[in-house]
Amino acid sequence: MGLDYSYEVYVHRDSARGLLETLKANCPARPDRTTTVEFPDGQVVMPFTSHFASGTTVRFDPATLQRGSLLDLDLSISFEADDELLEWVDRDLALRIDADGRRLCDVGYIYLHVWQASTFLPDHLCFDFMAATTRMSRLFARSASIRKWFVDLTFDHGGPLCLLDLEEKGRITITLGSTDCQYNVDWAGLYI
Repeated sequence: MGLDYSYEVYVHRDSARGLLETLKANCPARPDRTTTVEFPDGQVVMPFTSHFASGTTVRFDPATLQRGSLLDLDLSISFEADDELLEWVDRDLALRIDADGRRLCDVGYIYLHVWQASTFLPDHLCFDFMAATTRMSRLFARSASIRKWFVDLTFDHGGPLCLLDLEEKGRITITLGSTDCQYNVDWAGLYI
């Protein structure tokens, strides 16, 4: 089996809808790939699939106590280009310029699983963004732009914790509370 690195973003369950709205805004539009997520107070049409099926509706109520995943989505995320991303993407297909003139790279499939994290952090959820391939897993560990995107996502939604799960190498704390802990990590050691 290959590598399955993932970013784990922990947020209060009241921030779930806002986080999904931010995610929607940072994903390339795909009218042929949609999933409607029903919340207790309304719904959001997301530009990606759930279990690789399009046109489905899934109920998402983070206030309920459930075992297993609350939500499973298959998505692409647009990250601002850095050297690692430019080396990784097929520039003709995945590199584009946004309205602000930023170079963006679309990375996907990324598998998003949302779990209850209340045994660890009361009333919190874990948004687990898992790379689909070994090559993408290495990109997750190497790209400063991807790290920054997950840091910003965590901070923007009041999340107390963001981890990078490197499987056998353990979990690296990317953010903790309001402190950005990236400076404690020897990122060069992750290139092996």
